[in-house]
Amino acid sequence: MKSSVKLAFSLFVGLFAVIELAHFASAQTTTLNAYVYVINRLNGPINELDGFSADSTGALTALPGSPFWTSTTAWQFWTLAHTPNWLFLSDEVKIYSFSIASNGALTLKSSINAQQFSPAGSDVISALSLDRSGLTLYAAATEQSAATGNAILAFHKGSNGVFTYLGSTDYPDRNGFSDIFGDASSRLDFISNNQYAYNAGCDNGNASWFAAQRNFSDGTLGRFPINPTIPSNPNGNYCPFASAVDPTNHLAVGLFLEQSGPAQLAVYTADSSGNLTTTSTAQNMPTTAVGDGVMSISPAGNLLAIASGRGLQVFHFNGSNPITPYTKRLAWSASHPAWDKHNHLYALEGGVRVWRITPNFWTPTARYPLSNPVALTVLSK
Repeated sequence: MKSSVKLAFSLFVGLFAVIELAHFASAQTTTLNAYVYVINRLNGPINELDGFSADSTGALTALPGSPFWTSTTAWQFWTLAHTPNWLFLSDEVKIYSFSIASNGALTLKSSINAQQFSPAGSDVISALSLDRSGLTLYAAATEQSAATGNAILAFHKGSNGVFTYLGSTDYPDRNGFSDIFGDASSRLDFISNNQYAYNAGCDNGNASWFAAQRNFSDGTLGRFPINPTIPSNPNGNYCPFASAVDPTNHLAVGLFLEQSGPAQLAVYTADSSGNLTTTSTAQNMPTTAVGDGVMSISPAGNLLAIASGRGLQVFHFNGSNPITPYTKRLAWSASHPAWDKHNHLYALEGGVRVWRITPNFWTPTARYPLSNPVALTVLSK
């Protein structure tokens, strides 16, 4: 082979290798999909607030500076909530505000003793919820004495992270309703108009509904009575165990038979006055493989996750039409399901687990081990 030909061939091979290497590097490029924040309980007890970045493959990387906060408070209920720029944490007594930097780092800004505003002055702060605008933070105060009732406490957060107490709304007592669901049993979900909020539960075998109308002028809640139809079953009475809302005024409501039988999933629709109606029946409601648990609907409104001590499962959510089965059991024990806007589902199971799930396929993508995670929230980017 002539030297000129050899040179041309070598240049071609080299150029091809460079192009392929560039293509490979491009194929491996990932983008930020979410910041994931977790309360992790260590020995001691020591509780720490950890932060992670989640990329487009679902992989988790600890954020620089994490853990951002530690506590030696040995409480049962830890709960997290967030807006795009703020993270909120409750340790049963206080609520803390953290600013979120552009790189996901957290800075503690303020705290307030929320427990002092509860009906008995000593009730447990068991859940944090936000209205859809993120302007008002709601804390569920759960009674520790039979003489007092539950309440939803409303707070305004100033631009500096300082809280102002706005008022309280009575919340139903639910005797015999298990606390294994953590904050789900007292979490509020606002429908798309940001006017009505709901929670479904069970009180000694009877349906216990909470519905409230938000005052747009100050964010306080006014409770109003509802008594939606519960589907009938010849084998016993259904009772709700959890609820979740989609972006278009539909609620997924989990129902279990008091006597026996698997948990099933109903759909309710909220009208312009806040009333709930359903076409769900014992025949068209799917059963779950994981029993009763905590539910979360994807941002697109087409997938419903349910997590419990018996596992994690995802269903197709179809608006006002019946929910339909989708995945098998994805985990053997899970809690705190949460979605980002990029088809990733996160849950706690011996750490943080991540799945990529669309209406057409699913696959596990990542697992980040932690000693004892007890709360999670996902800020999608």
